[in-house]
Amino acid sequence: MSSILYCRLEGSFKEHLAVFWANLTRLNNLLIILNISMFFLTGLVSKGYFFTFFSIGCFSIVAMLTIVPVAQIERLWYYLLALFLEFAGMYFLVASVVYWVTNGARPGG
Repeated sequence: MSSILYCRLEGSFKEHLAVFWANLTRLNNLLIILNISMFFLTGLVSKGYFFTFFSIGCFSIVAMLTIVPVAQIERLWYYLLALFLEFAGMYFLVASVVYWVTNGARPGG
């Protein structure tokens, strides 16, 4: 039963492949810009706090997964791997925002 469902999901994914990858790429680019502008350009990155770097790392891996041409790009599991890394990067980005809000950090000081 589950293999039939997975085959149907993968078939549906292959029909809308371009839409899914395009939207993931746009979201990834926006989150990279947001992360850099919020934490790096404003000087809010401090020593010992690595969640912003983990977030940028996850987003960078997703960008590489979308750019590098591999035969697996039409597979549902490959897209789900990229989507999982995107959500992990979003988790680290939100955790960074919560950290800075609770600690009252201000740009430049």
